[in-house]
Amino acid sequence: MAGEAQMELIEDLNILQRKALSVGLLCASLLLCIPFFFFFSWLSRLIIGISNIFFNYWWEPFFAPFALALLLVIHEGIHGFYFKLFKPENPLKYGTDWRLGLFNATSPGSRYPRSQMLIIYLAPFVLTSLLLTLLLALGTLSPLAYLFLAVIHTAMCVGDFYFSYLLLWKYRKYSILVEDTETGIKIFSLE
Repeated sequence: MAGEAQMELIEDLNILQRKALSVGLLCASLLLCIPFFFFFSWLSRLIIGISNIFFNYWWEPFFAPFALALLLVIHEGIHGFYFKLFKPENPLKYGTDWRLGLFNATSPGSRYPRSQMLIIYLAPFVLTSLLLTLLLALGTLSPLAYLFLAVIHTAMCVGDFYFSYLLLWKYRKYSILVEDTETGIKIFSLE
């Protein structure tokens, strides 16, 4: 048809089928903890002015698992919000893969331009980090709880960072549409 761009599938990345990639992302998430520990430590000292390594409240260590679960819900909810913001007519689906500890929000069959997909991938990291930093500044989180939650959340974002790398670097020369799937992504070249 005249005026309609043809699409060609150039990447069908299924993380569950690529064991080496899964292990690599796991290792990368552990390595991310180091620089982000220093970054969030610096940010904590900048905001509160001291280097307090203690909890503010006795219950904070017991709250950590629940806080991480809540962060996961918030993180995936932010993905879902942006999926719906950009394509309100398309379905939204949440899922889990307990074997790998993966949780996801996806919009099956929806294809997004690079710019929208980058927002979908990176908004949870940015907004959740800002929320945690605000809670630190308000005194709701101790510096230690802040560091723990911020660093672990950042490590959990490794898949989003990897997919963003693909869109920004590996496929930078292509005009693309991206489909997020329950197991990875599909990248289509527009010709």
